[in-house]
This record gives sequence, C-alpha cells and structure tokens, in this order.
Amino acid sequence: MIKLFVTDLDGTLLGVDHYIKNEDIDALKRMIEQGTPLAVASGRMDHEIAEVLKRVGVNGHRVSQNGAYVFNNQDAPIHEKIFEDELAKRIIDTIDDEPMIKTVSTADQTFTKESNEFLKLISEQMFHDILVTPDLNDKVGKSVKPSKITLHGKEEDVIKVAKKVKETFGEEVDSFISHETCVDIMPKSINKQSGLHKLIEGLEIKPEEIACVGDSFNDVSMFEMTPHSYVMSTAHEDVKSHAGTVVAHVHEAIEDLDKKGLLTKKEQAADI
Repeated sequence: MIKLFVTDLDGTLLGVDHYIKNEDIDALKRMIEQGTPLAVASGRMDHEIAEVLKRVGVNGHRVSQNGAYVFNNQDAPIHEKIFEDELAKRIIDTIDDEPMIKTVSTADQTFTKESNEFLKLISEQMFHDILVTPDLNDKVGKSVKPSKITLHGKEEDVIKVAKKVKETFGEEVDSFISHETCVDIMPKSINKQSGLHKLIEGLEIKPEEIACVGDSFNDVSMFEMTPHSYVMSTAHEDVKSHAGTVVAHVHEAIEDLDKKGLLTKKEQAADI
C-alpha cells in the first residue's frame, strides 16, 4: 500500500501564474480523506509550499528547496542544511561573471545582486519579492547564509553553466537543472531524495511505500526511491527515462494508484 503521495510543484501540480487544476485539487482531497497522506517536494521555499497547500485546502508534509528544509504536516522541523560559509562565497564569486540572473536563497528570503528586465518575470512566479542587494557578494557567507544558489537564463546558457558548475565544484555540491530556465546549486548530498528519506524515517515509512510525481531533473532522485514514480508528459526525455509511468496531470497518477488498489480506503484506514 502507498503510505505517502509526493508531488512536485512547478510544472507538475502548479502551472503558469500559480494555476492549479480543479481535477488535481479534487483528487488530492479525496486521496487524503481516504487516508493517504500528502507531501510536497519542491525547489521552492517552505512558506511557498505552505501557501500552495493552503490554496488547495489540504495539509501536507513539506520538503523545500530541493531537500534543504523538511517539515512534517504539524509544522515541526525535521531537517535543514545550508552551505558552509567559505564554499558559498567561492560559488558566488565563481559564477559572478556568468551572463545570467543569480539568486541566493536563505530559509525565507531570496536575494539578487542587480535588477534587470527579466527579474520581474522570475518574481511573478514566486510568492515573495526578490530582494535586490548590490553588495550581495560581500554578504554571502556572512549575514546571508545560503541554502540554495540559482542561475536563471536561456536554455542554452543553462546547459552550459550546469556543465561548468559540475566541472568546477565536482563533489563539493549537488547541482541540477530544476527547470529549463534555471540551475540549482545545493549543499552536497541535498536533493529531494535525501529530504524525503529524512521525512519517511520519522514517519516509519519504507521508500517503496511512497509514490511520487514530478517533471524535471531535480525530481529524478525521488523517482529512484520507489517503483511507484510518475513523470509529466511535458518532461524532458532524459527525465522520463527515470520514471515508471508518464501522466499528463497529477490526478492521473492518483487515479492510476487507485485502480491498482494501492491507495488506502476509508474502511482500511479505520482498521489501522
């Protein structure tokens, strides 16, 4: 039986302009009401995930910033990990001359060094303002303690910088393309899988007892946890190759699990 259903946000549950399909909302509510809990695993901040859950009208566990922060559905902190000061400073200095927007995320704020025409587009997809801080490089590792560093730009630039980050920092960090327009740089061994492992340890759930759905490279690590993995039909072919089933919507993943008899029913939940 599936004891936890995990969904990504952007490109999966969350569409452009924060749109969430009514069919997905209904399916999530039915699933939770029947007895299968929900977790959201996203590159977004914890307060953004909480806002999405509020809009959907459900409660859920939260794995935010690709696993840097983990909270259970009672708002209790399970795990957190930020960059070591020296490494964060070295990263931000190394990527400074890249022709892309650089953002630095802490637990609850996002900073950038300078404003430009593309910053507004990025900000519109967030649930909070990006703080323009001209002396950001000097503050990183001091008053600004990063948990995630991101480069935003055109797809061809994203591919190039993703390769550069891996070549430059090797095993010092985890990095991946979380969307065709951005590369996330994370502390070593921080990804959605590591965050979910922290969560399910406390819940006493085995990896094969979770199901997950996502759409991007930062979802691959959670796909690899379980045989019950679903990937959006809009995903890159390399991402699709790591998941078990292709779906067009989140509710299709839930419906497939239900058809297979893997979701808890009310009468079963009452017996547990």
